[in-house]
Amino acid sequence: MKNENKIVLYIIVTMAMIAAFFRWYIFDFDLKSNAVLFLVSIIVLSTTYIFFHKTCLFFDKFMPYDKGIVKRLIPQILLNLVFIIIVSRLAFLIGRTMLPFHSIVEKEATNLAQLAGVATEVLVVTLLNVIHFAKYSLNKWRENALRASNLEKEKSQVQFDNLKNQLNPHFLFNSLTSLDSLIHENPTLASEFLRQLSKVFRYVLQNKEKGLVSLETEANFIKNYVALLHTRFGESLKINFNISEEVLDLQIAPVTLQILIENALKHNIINQANPLTINIFNQEQYLIVENVIQLKKQVETSNGQGLNNLKTLYSFLSDKEVLIEKNEVFRVKIPLI
Repeated sequence: MKNENKIVLYIIVTMAMIAAFFRWYIFDFDLKSNAVLFLVSIIVLSTTYIFFHKTCLFFDKFMPYDKGIVKRLIPQILLNLVFIIIVSRLAFLIGRTMLPFHSIVEKEATNLAQLAGVATEVLVVTLLNVIHFAKYSLNKWRENALRASNLEKEKSQVQFDNLKNQLNPHFLFNSLTSLDSLIHENPTLASEFLRQLSKVFRYVLQNKEKGLVSLETEANFIKNYVALLHTRFGESLKINFNISEEVLDLQIAPVTLQILIENALKHNIINQANPLTINIFNQEQYLIVENVIQLKKQVETSNGQGLNNLKTLYSFLSDKEVLIEKNEVFRVKIPLI
């Protein structure tokens, strides 16, 4: 507000100086007369601004722009115009008694100055109202933009949290499906699988509230998870890691690699005759998980949402998309953040 008052003061002084210059240059006013009228101009313009500011506060309270722009502007402009004309006429009459007029030319010049003053007053009032309305419109636009931005952020956060909550049940669903199969095939290995599974879930619980974890943290988790998988698949499953040290500090969403590995296990044949190899490596700011396609004829029960949720989740986390390529090799590229 202080800065605004300073700007207004500068404008008032500048306008008064311009008016004084025209009185001297066009109407040939002497120094004393010009000085008196300069002071009158300062008083009139300052009083007008104060009155304008008060009327704006009044109308903001009792007749805001939201109730009708024209309905608000017309009475506001008229009220300010009447005020400035009355004040300027009174000020001019007082100033005139202080000025020596010795010739008709000077009186006529003064009358012309009065007419010019009226035109200036109309212009000043109009400009003040236009500026005030423009300021109101700009503030309203900023408020709406900020509100829309906050709503979009809230919406994104809700979607983000929902997606994280969907990924963890997906992990649980697939793990329990694997455990169910293993119980029938090898109860001893099922017990070991369950112990390893508890370690995996400890990681999930520790990181479920985090939006991102370092690639190093996720890689260490996956090594434990791979050990868990080997209790079931043995040498039929090979998972190769080739991740550069320089990208270990970059981040990904928790459980990303587990979801991609589970997806490969679910859709491909895995046995001694057809071992499955999964390669995990980094390339150009992407973490890549790929495997040769050897599809099962019948896929075990799946909720089918893992990859879709992962793609949507990363759309909130990164400007880069999750890329999926499918030919002889099924390849998923995860952007490193």
